[in-house]
Amino acid sequence: GDVLATFADIDELTDAVGYRPVTSIEEGLHKFVQWYKEYYKV
Repeated sequence: GDVLATFADIDELTDAVGYRPVTSIEEGLHKFVQWYKEYYKV
């Protein structure tokens, strides 16, 4: 079946490049919905 949840561990990438994302899930979802509506003209 489908994976119910996944959790990416980005610690190694963060250590390598010195960047950690700061967008909350709420803000990210809001921005995605806005992009989707504009892109698909809905």
